[in-house]
Amino acid sequence: MRRDALHSLRGPEGGYARSHRGLASFWRTIAEEIRARPTSPDILPLLTQLDDWLAGGPPCGMVVSTNPAARTALLARWALSIVERKSAEVIFVPVSPCFGTAVERDMLKLLFGLFRSSTTAVFSRPRSPEELILSIRMALRGVDWVSSVPNEECPQLLVIVDGIERAADGWPHRRMPFLGEAYDGAHIIVSTSPESSSARGLGLHERLAWSPEQTSHFLLAGESDSSEGTTQARRTVEKAGDLEPSLVRFFDALGTVLAPVSNDDLVSAVGLDATELDAFENGPPSVHRLVELSDDGKYFFRDDATRAHWTMEAGKVASAEDALIGKGLAALTCGELASHAWPSYLVEYLGAHMKRRLACVSDLMKLVSPEWLRIWMSRPGGLVGFTTDARRARYAAEDALIELCRPERAGLAEQERSTLLCAVVRCALAEGALFAKEGSREEEDYRTEPYVEPTVDLKKLTGAVRERAEALVTLASVLTGSERQLVQGWATDACAGLDEILPRPIPHVATDQSAANPERTRRIRAGATYDEVDEYLSRDMVIRPTDLSPDEAWRLAESREGESRMVSFAGILPDLPEEMRERAVREVMSAYWAHGDREALRVLSACAPWMALTDAASVICNALGNDWTDELPRMLVGYGSLTELSPLLLRLGGTAAIVGVARAIAEVGQWLP
Repeated sequence: MRRDALHSLRGPEGGYARSHRGLASFWRTIAEEIRARPTSPDILPLLTQLDDWLAGGPPCGMVVSTNPAARTALLARWALSIVERKSAEVIFVPVSPCFGTAVERDMLKLLFGLFRSSTTAVFSRPRSPEELILSIRMALRGVDWVSSVPNEECPQLLVIVDGIERAADGWPHRRMPFLGEAYDGAHIIVSTSPESSSARGLGLHERLAWSPEQTSHFLLAGESDSSEGTTQARRTVEKAGDLEPSLVRFFDALGTVLAPVSNDDLVSAVGLDATELDAFENGPPSVHRLVELSDDGKYFFRDDATRAHWTMEAGKVASAEDALIGKGLAALTCGELASHAWPSYLVEYLGAHMKRRLACVSDLMKLVSPEWLRIWMSRPGGLVGFTTDARRARYAAEDALIELCRPERAGLAEQERSTLLCAVVRCALAEGALFAKEGSREEEDYRTEPYVEPTVDLKKLTGAVRERAEALVTLASVLTGSERQLVQGWATDACAGLDEILPRPIPHVATDQSAANPERTRRIRAGATYDEVDEYLSRDMVIRPTDLSPDEAWRLAESREGESRMVSFAGILPDLPEEMRERAVREVMSAYWAHGDREALRVLSACAPWMALTDAASVICNALGNDWTDELPRMLVGYGSLTELSPLLLRLGGTAAIVGVARAIAEVGQWLP
């Protein structure tokens, strides 16, 4: 029974999780501990509390302990007992650099890979961190898709993420919580340490999108781990000053990396030399007790406590990370290394180290390039790896853009806003083009298999040639003079071999005298509802109500709801005094965030000339390529596309933003046609 439970906790056969060396190592360690130390009577009351919570408590639970090792052992024992008793389907993810699960991408792949395959699950091959998160959240909303335990009539799912204080690159974050709300049958446990910033105040609740009233808290009292192995390791670390410098540099390097690392990568990526490796290989037994070697020849600290003791000097770690980042960016800029010659660790974790060190947007954008894509595509997991780096760059650009839109900086930063806006667009286009090439949405039976990392054929066409040409022609029509000529040149190249391409209409607020209708006006003044009169909305314009006074139009707008409220307030914007116009724009934005969809984005675009910069930036960042059913052609033209959002681009960055976005469309189209 115990063997079957351990087998179950390693994920489905043939999937990503089953081949995960770190997870296998974790459960081997747990199994050895259980054989050596039977469950102590001291922890039985807490196990009972956890059982009671699972049977009838709120959906979320947070375990806080001063002894992470004891906390992990307890939760692992409990998870095994749940599987053995067939009380729930259990997903257990240990977060640790020692197991290669501390970086968000690695954690998400493992977490999703542990779910059972299902013919009704939304994804089986997520292509980015966002799709992994959406797939996980979907599973938490439809437990019967991924669990039939204890039976198909009442399936139960327990997800345990242990050690969130060891998250290495800023997760979880409020931008897109990776667990989110748990629906009927789903329960989630997250554990952390009290000294971790993740456990202070309500910060972790907010980052997980959990409400405090829907979360149970479990506090595990206890001293630091006092096992013989840990005690010996701590003594060795405390005597680090007595170690020869070469050994110290070896351990500093091991404390810097975010996952198990090979000899070759310690040299080529982290910068050790043969002397420092030899110092460890020939070192005394006391230093060998600090480190383990995986079956694929990678080093890692024996446990997280040992690693934490060694990395207490934050300045030393930061310096080593900066050197690693400098090495990676220099190699990428110079192009000296062939794609296959890049150190594996440097490719996998350069972006994570850059995020940890708050690298600037211009440096992060070097990871959204044809060169970096070729490097990623030369190794397994390249699609998710590249899209992860692209998202890191995009999020950094979005945060910087929002900051530059604050009123105190808005008048001085149009060029900077344009640059950041174009960075966001380039990241979205690159991701959309790769997804179009990957093409799993076109398959009918891909959902029945366990998660394996997706691949992409870069030679496959995106199928967006016409839409790319239409977008460039449309953006050229917005410009004048030399800027128009420049964009028109790109448009001409894109149109080669196609039938006539005409510009798409641009959303705007327009006076249409034909909209005036005395009978309609009479009915409105008599109290007719919105549904009883025709709309003020056409495909590409918001009609100003020329047959109503501003006061009547305002009262009518206030009486409406949803998208009709958006349209009504948008239509009267040109006729309002400044103070009322600001209120009307706020009404439009509130109605959009509460009720709007992608079709309603054209109404927001029509309001762009009067919109606050922060609102314009938020709409762009939220809408562009973030719909997980979106496709590249729709990103270029159509509802919520770059052409429809072009008034917002103008509002944020002027004509320079239009030119920059057109350049991004043309260039991404060249390297991802």
